[in-house]
Amino acid sequence: MNDRDLLAQSALFAPLSGEVRATVAQQLVRRTWEKDDYLFFEGDRAEWLVLVVQGRVKMLKHSESGRETILATFGPGQIVGEVGVLVGETYPATAQALEAATTLSLRRDEYADLVHAHPDLAWALIAELGRRLQRAHETIRSLAVEKVERRVARVLLRMANTAGERLEDPGAPGAVRITVPLSRQDIADMAGTVLETAIRAMSKFQKQGWIETRQGHIVLLQPHQLVTIAEEL
Repeated sequence: MNDRDLLAQSALFAPLSGEVRATVAQQLVRRTWEKDDYLFFEGDRAEWLVLVVQGRVKMLKHSESGRETILATFGPGQIVGEVGVLVGETYPATAQALEAATTLSLRRDEYADLVHAHPDLAWALIAELGRRLQRAHETIRSLAVEKVERRVARVLLRMANTAGERLEDPGAPGAVRITVPLSRQDIADMAGTVLETAIRAMSKFQKQGWIETRQGHIVLLQPHQLVTIAEEL
């Protein structure tokens, strides 16, 4: 897939005509990242809008004690860093490669010129920021009132939805493999809990026969059971 096609799949660039996307594609800077590389840090000047081409990137924040919380993960076709680029002078969180990744970056002033020249982009931006705000509210509510098992189940289901593949497993119809290798610490960070608590929740799910680990990847053997936990009142 060429860079123009990638832009067409991005919510922030889709309103552009093919001719304009071809021009934008020439302004993009391609970068590759190894697992755990940092794309940018919280507080850095927000100079680049980043489009994920391959792999996945996580946005995270650190507390004063050093505890890490994963705010969101982004895969191919998704934009990272737009809040900092468009709302403030610095990035409000840190971006780190969850696995080996490739990105395309556009300078802040070049994107601002596009928005001024093509008002449809402003509406696309408003819609995307609205979706991010809604997800942030859901995360805050989850951390405040939901049980850890429910939060862990939600993390697994969300990752299966965004980075999962169906398996042909006669013993577990409907099994889904999360293609990103997630550690127990990653799960804990995304669920907003400590490692030991996440391990207990994962161990319970594994004993129930709902999940297992195969070659470093989590497999959801019975996703419907996790849905029951995630939607439990």
